[in-house]
Amino acid sequence: MLNVKSKDFVKAGISFLFLILFAYWIFSNATLVNDLVAGYGLVGILVAALVANASIFLPVPIDIVIFALGANALDFQELVVISIVAGIGAGIGEMSAYLFGLLGIRTAEKAKHKEFSKINVIEEKLGKKGMVFVFFGALTPFPFDIIGIVAGVIKYDPKKFLVAAIAGKIVRYFLISLAAYYGFAAVKAFFFISA
Repeated sequence: MLNVKSKDFVKAGISFLFLILFAYWIFSNATLVNDLVAGYGLVGILVAALVANASIFLPVPIDIVIFALGANALDFQELVVISIVAGIGAGIGEMSAYLFGLLGIRTAEKAKHKEFSKINVIEEKLGKKGMVFVFFGALTPFPFDIIGIVAGVIKYDPKKFLVAAIAGKIVRYFLISLAAYYGFAAVKAFFFISA
C-alpha cells in the first residue's frame, strides 16, 4: 500500500503530466484562438479566453486578440459584450490553476521550494484580503496562475475565487479593448483614414 506521502507524490505527478500535455496541446494549436474568434463570434471568444487562461505558467496571448477586437469594435456596447464574454471564459479557464493547487501542489512545493517561495506571501494575502486580492490579481498582467494554485492549496472558497477572477478579467479586458477602440480611432483620425 502507498503511504500518504507517496499518494501526494502520485497526485502531483499526475497533475504535472496533465499540465505538460495540456500545454503541449495549447502551443501545438496556436492558431486555435484566432480561428475560434474568427469563425464562431462570441462563443469563439469565450472558448478562446477559456483555453488561453487554462494554460498554467505558459501564457497564451489572448490580450492581443482582445486588443484587436476592441480596435475593430463598432461601438461601446460591443466593447462591453466582448469584455464580459472574454472575462467569463478567462475566469473559468483560471480554475485550472486552482484545481492544480487543489490536487496536491504541496508535494511539488516541497520538491521545488525555491520556485514556490512566493506561496506563503500569497497565502497570507489571500487570507487577509480574499476576493479583493484575487480581483486585482486577475486585473493585472501579474502571473495569475500562482494565485490560483495557492488558492487551491489552501482550499480557498472556489465560488469566491471564480467570481473575483471573472470580475477582474472582465475589467482587464474592458480596459484593453477600450484603449484599443479609442487609440485606434485616434490613429485613424490623425492619419485621415476613414473607416
